[in-house]
Parts: sequence; C-alpha cells; structure tokens
Amino acid sequence: MAALLPLFLPLLAPPTAGDPPREPAETVLRVLVHERWFAGWKYLQATAREFEAAHPGVRVEVLSSAGATGGAEKVKLVLAGGLPLDVTWIDVTEFAAWLREDVLLDLQPFFDADPTWRREDYFEPILQGMTGPDGNLYGLPSTFTPYVIYVNQTILRRAGVAPPRPDWTWDDLLAKCRATTRDLDGDGAPDQFGISLTQWMQALAPWIWQNGGRFLDENGRCALDEPEAVEAVEFLIRLLHEEKVASDDATFQNQLATGLFQAGRTAFYGPVGFWETYRFQHIPTEAEGGFDWDVVPLPRRRQAATSVALRFYVVPKVSRHPQLAYEFVRALAGDTMQRGLAAIGNGVPGLKRAAFSSAFLDPERPPASEQVFLDVLPTARFLPVTVDWTEIEKATQAVLEEAILLGRIPAREACERAAAIADRALARTEDLQRRPFVGAGWFSAAQLAGGLAVLALAAALLGRRRPRLARREARAAWLFLAPWAIGLGAFLLGPALVSALLSLSEWSPIQDLGRARWMGLDQYRRLLADGTFHDSLRVTFGYAALAVPLQLLTALGLALAANGAFRGAGALRTIFYLPTVISPVILGALWRQLLEPWLKDPATVLPAFVVMGLWTTGAQMLVFLAGLQAVDPRLHEAARVDGAGPLRRLWHVTLPALGPVVLLNLVVGLLNAFQLFAQPFVMTQGGPGNASRFLALYLYEQGFRFLRMGYASTLAWVLFGAVFVLTLAVLRGSRRFVHYAGAGR
Repeated sequence: MAALLPLFLPLLAPPTAGDPPREPAETVLRVLVHERWFAGWKYLQATAREFEAAHPGVRVEVLSSAGATGGAEKVKLVLAGGLPLDVTWIDVTEFAAWLREDVLLDLQPFFDADPTWRREDYFEPILQGMTGPDGNLYGLPSTFTPYVIYVNQTILRRAGVAPPRPDWTWDDLLAKCRATTRDLDGDGAPDQFGISLTQWMQALAPWIWQNGGRFLDENGRCALDEPEAVEAVEFLIRLLHEEKVASDDATFQNQLATGLFQAGRTAFYGPVGFWETYRFQHIPTEAEGGFDWDVVPLPRRRQAATSVALRFYVVPKVSRHPQLAYEFVRALAGDTMQRGLAAIGNGVPGLKRAAFSSAFLDPERPPASEQVFLDVLPTARFLPVTVDWTEIEKATQAVLEEAILLGRIPAREACERAAAIADRALARTEDLQRRPFVGAGWFSAAQLAGGLAVLALAAALLGRRRPRLARREARAAWLFLAPWAIGLGAFLLGPALVSALLSLSEWSPIQDLGRARWMGLDQYRRLLADGTFHDSLRVTFGYAALAVPLQLLTALGLALAANGAFRGAGALRTIFYLPTVISPVILGALWRQLLEPWLKDPATVLPAFVVMGLWTTGAQMLVFLAGLQAVDPRLHEAARVDGAGPLRRLWHVTLPALGPVVLLNLVVGLLNAFQLFAQPFVMTQGGPGNASRFLALYLYEQGFRFLRMGYASTLAWVLFGAVFVLTLAVLRGSRRFVHYAGAGR
C-alpha cells in the first residue's frame, strides 16, 4: 500500500500555475415531458437545443415518459426514487394531489423577478388551472383543450338533418340522434348511432354544469347527489338505454382504439377534446370514400358550459437548478414548442399568439371550425383544482358506470352512492392532515429488526449442544449461507416488517418516511367499508376458482398429448410452451383485440381472463411432462396385463404417481392467480365497473397512482394472508391424494 501512495499524491496536489485550465463542470438539466413516439418530440428537442445555445455550459437531457405505466406514474416513480428531475408535466386533475404532497416548486417568485414575463400572453382562464389556493402560479401550459362535439357531416347530410347551430340544446341533440340512428343490416339492432357518448369524469362534468349542477357545495361536500346532477345523469342514461341512440364504445379505456366515429357509424362523438383531431386527420374525405367531419360546441340546457383538459409544465422541488428549470419552463411555453404542438394537432396552445396563428387555425387542415375551441373558452371550467379528482374519479367510476354505461341502477342511486364515496375520500384527506407523524426512526428499527432476527436464529442454531465436529460443520454451513442470510434480513424480512408498520400508517412514497402519519387499525377498518376492495376480493377469488382448475386440466392434457417419443414431439412441446415466454403486456394487448366484446360486459369479462389464462399453461405442461416421464413404465405394463384400459391406467396409475407434481402446479397456479396484474392493467384498467379490478391492480392503484402507500401495504398484507391461508389449506388437504415414493420408510 505504501508503495502505491506516490501514484496517488499527484491527484491530491492542488493545480500549479503551469497546469492547463480545467473545463468547467457541465450543468445537466433533466426533463421528463413527452413520450418519444409522440410527434411533438422533435419540437421538444428543438427547444432543448435552442436553450443550450442560449445557455453555454448547460445540457438539457430529455427523458421519455413512455413506458409500461402512464407518464404520470413514471414521474411519481422517478420522484419516489430520489432521482434528480428539473422539469416535468402534470395533469390539472392531479394538481391538488401534487400540492398536497408538497413536491412542486412555487414559481411565483421567479415570475415576479422576471422582467420578460407577461401574464397577458397566456389565456387567463387556463392560468387559473395552474394557480394554487395561495394565488401563486406553479407552472405554464403545454396545450389545453375545451371539450366539444365532433360531427360526421356526411351522415347528417344523407339523413337530411341540418347541422347543429352554435346555440343548440339537449332537445336538438336528441332529435338529431333519433334521425341518424339506423338498423343498417335489418337484424333489429342499430348499427349506426346518433352519438358515441364519452363517459369519464371530465366528459360527464359539462352535462352537470349545463344543467346548473356543481361538484362541490359551499362546505366542500360532493354535490353529485343534488337534483341538477341527477337530471344530467338521467339524460345520459336515456340516450344510451331508453332511446338507444348512443353507443357505449367511447369509454376512457377505448380512447386510443378505432371507435365507431372513425368507422363512420356515428353522427356525433363527445364530449371530447382537441386531441382527437390528431387521430382523425387521416380519415378520408367523402370524395375519397370516407366522410367529412367537423366540430361544434356542446349542446346546452340551462346554460352553456364545457370542461377543459390541461397539462402544464412544473418544476419539482428536488430540482438542483431551480432558476434554469424555471427558464426552461418558459421556453417550453414559448413559440417554438407551442407553435409546433399546434401544427401537429396536439391541442390548443396556451400561448395566445400561437393559438391565433396559422399554425393552429389552419384552413387547409380539418377540422374547418377550429375556431370553436377558442370561442367556447369563456364557458370552459375546470373541475375544482383544490380536490384530487383523479382519485375520486377512480373511486366513483364503478358506481357511475353501473348507471350510465350498464344501465343497471337508476341515476339517483348512482349519484347518491358516488357522492358518499367522494365525501369519504375527501374526509380521509382532511383527517390525514390531523394525524401524528410516525417518525423515520420506527421504520429504521423495523428494518434493523429483520437483520437481528436472522442473527438471533443463526446464534440459536449455532449455540445448540452438539459434538465438536458438528459445531464446526454448522459454522462452515453458516459461513456459506451468510450471503443468503444477509439478503433475507435486508431485502425480505426487514422490508416486510417496514411494510407491516406502513399498513398501520399512511405515507406517500415521494416524501421522506418521516412524513408517514400514524393511522393505527383504521386502515384495516377502512377495508370493511371499502366497496372496491370487496369487489376486488370477489374478482380475485372468482378468477382463481375458475382459472386454476382449468389450467391444471389443460396443462395435463397438453402434457399427455406431447408425451412419448413420436415424430414431431419436440416441435409440439415448443408450440405449447412458446406463449409462456411472451410478455404479459404484449399478450394483454393482443387478447384485448380478440376479446373486446367480452371485455365490455361485466358478465363475461372474468371468463375472458380465464380463457386468456389457458394460453400460458406451457410452464405447467413442462412440469407435468417431466412427471409423466418419471412414472415407472412397469406400473403401466402391470395394469395393462391386468386388463386396464387407457382411462383406468390414467386414473389409477398415472394420476396417483403425479400427485406431487399436481400439488406443485396447484400451489404455483394459486400464487399466479392472486398476483394477476399486467393483463387487467393493459386490457380493462379494472372495468367495466369493478368487474376486473383484481386485488393486485387495486393495490397498485392505491400505492403508485394515488400515492397511498400505507393503504397499499394494508392491501398487500391482506393479499399475503389470503394466499398463505389457501396454500396452507391445500398443503394440509394434499395428504389425502399426494403420495411420495419411499415415504414412511
């Protein structure tokens, strides 16, 4: 070591006058904004290069938010991991949640100190969506869009129906839908509808506002159960289930699918935003064999009103370069990016001069009436930005779908139940702020306890009285087991104890553990009143009861078909096994197209997942195949000599010999069934209603979408308990049918 010291001394010595000057350290600005596949990527890159040219020594590192999860979830995971992030974007519906988590940098001081800032350059109603309760501005807009109605002008013209006037009403909409709904093939069911009716919260809101309703009353209570909101929901139910002039294909999950409007089979589509023009621009015109389309304002009843969708650029508090991050937010809301997004049809630019330019109001590009998006802006509203509507929408989605999408319950019952669910969510958020902090020390102690438990176990085993040679062998064994034991304590037992403590607390993963708040057994009491949890338990157990036996039978059948030394046996086994190695995300996307009609019906969505599960039984088949090839052939020969046919040999020889293999596949099948996540996440997002909201999916939503990691831990322990009890019951019951060679000797 002493001999190596001279080699390191020059590195430790200060530079002398004769040394060449060192290059200044590069400043990296990390930005997580646009998906790479999106056409706006090139404008984002152009803005980054312009910013670098204006700020020598600064490099803008643009990261894509594309991935297995949505962009919002990816941002949360980045912040939860403590990774440096300078600029990102958020949705206006989540603004309240981000403020609650205290992770956004207040940009008002930067605006106040910036002589080039002109608030009047942006649409004031849109800036209000980025303004906190303190009156301060937390970001600048990317693009926004008021909700409008898309119109198939060709269908209206062929039906002899006049185009909607700017001041058209609900009655006008109903009359035009009646006139354009058609049974084209004579089977008694409509094939062409008046409207594809969108059904998520932002799309539902305009109907409520137009009828004089609201979402919160003066006391902050949810007002969805007020008469005005009930009447609005009743009108939508009437369109879908009584008049049958509306189609049910325009759900939130189907937004990126080719719907009936694109297929030319609905006269109207909406309420929906400008982003659809990004997809609809490729529809052939009527002269080209397609149809002509345009946009009109929403129909009105007591008053005109519409929703606004908005994403805006913000600076997280973890930014290492807040001033540069603020300046890059200004650049993203500047001319290059805003005009570029307008040109590709992404939305209405938040920058006024870009919105009024030919980049947005392009007469050569449909829709011809783009001005409508600007005309309706005075009547546009946000859902109250003081409330996390993303969480409330997910909590109330099932009951509203029961009424609107499925027509199973009346509007009043749905609205009353939705209001009660929303009020409980609002009350939990208020109650959480009054709870005491747990303190990070308790979680550190829980983590340490896991390691100490492993050490105590090792000490107890080593301290047992035994001969000297046995003690030496035990010490040697523990020496080799030490890496595993350390991993057990540090990465399994310790985190499990932390999770158990979290299940009695509430914590957001983008905050320090010291910010966790003590909830006690209230988290477990919440389970008793959580209807979504009850639905997820029912769905998970129902799927396991159907899928696991069918998968066992299918795998056994495939193994019997592929057993033996016949020509092509290897190819057959490969074909049976191949689907197992395909990503479940890819499988989910594929089966979503194949099973689309099943996935819309609560009665068939669970059997659809069961059918899809049979596609991946190749791994179980290989285990059965190995077991079949291990069966002593003399047993089959003896049974054959005794006159047993194939079925009797299967029942009395093969299956008893396969007992341990059946048990293994049964336990593994149960574990897989209770952890099903990727497929429902990709295919249904838990819908329709809660008909496919598996427990693992619900756990993910609570922990990573709504940042309720405490309640997610509670759900995780319930999931663990259910799997543990079932597995224990299976193992105990297996004593009757599982026999091991040599057992009892």
